[in-house]
Amino acid sequence: MKKTICLILSALLLSQAIFSFGWPVENLDTEKMRPSFARARKNNFNVSIAFPNAQKAVAADNGRIVAVITEHQNDGDWFESPLGNAAIISHKDGLISVYANLDAQSALYLQDKFKVTDGQDLGEIAASAWSEDEGSMEFQIADTNAKTYINPLILMPRSVKPPRIFLDGITIENQFGRAYNIASLRSIPAGQYTLYKKRQANVSPHKVKVYVNGSELESISKEVLKWQDGKILISGNKNYTSADFYPSDESELLGHVLLPHGVNTITITASDILENSVTANYTISGY
Repeated sequence: MKKTICLILSALLLSQAIFSFGWPVENLDTEKMRPSFARARKNNFNVSIAFPNAQKAVAADNGRIVAVITEHQNDGDWFESPLGNAAIISHKDGLISVYANLDAQSALYLQDKFKVTDGQDLGEIAASAWSEDEGSMEFQIADTNAKTYINPLILMPRSVKPPRIFLDGITIENQFGRAYNIASLRSIPAGQYTLYKKRQANVSPHKVKVYVNGSELESISKEVLKWQDGKILISGNKNYTSADFYPSDESELLGHVLLPHGVNTITITASDILENSVTANYTISGY
């Protein structure tokens, strides 16, 4: 009985820790927001989620304003901030949140503020950032202790229903760059291979696991992105750059596998942030 109570309390504490941030915009429209974290963006990983057509930014949690970035840094008009007018708020446990694409008046107003409370008005949203969609509020969360960007959606209420994930157009590529359609492949030389799937326009798997003959050979999660040696990286069985993960406009990485001699079963499981998953199985002989 005591063990059951402890497990329940642990689950409650974990849920409170996970869902510790509110939405950073007023009047959230989940149909228009884009869960674009870890998607390809200008030869790098996107570290933001965007809220197109949002009108007003609000603090996602209690904290203190540690910096206000203006569109024209250094007052010289020669350096434009890629975040446009933005506010950076520090929270407990080394977390910071970034609210980019604010209007100039809001940034000026926030320069005189220090503490903010959950849901506090941070100002109007404009088109000051280097955004692909003008008028979108861009929101980031980072862990300054771990030097990682965190997918904001894992810290917020799960009220966004992601589009369905498909495991279509899967290819298996050898070390010389030759790719095969895995669905029509029956045999292949034993060795090391890389798996890719066809990219979907509006969604990407949150987690991917790849197994060969029941053994897990790859596990990729898009919950966090590392900042290391000036690069943004995603972690699987090794660290991947954006170029590794998105080698073309058509494909994205699923993982690396080692196929031994004999009959092999490759199992690929991809899931969204709500843990809805899809699985594909393939049988390939290694010779």
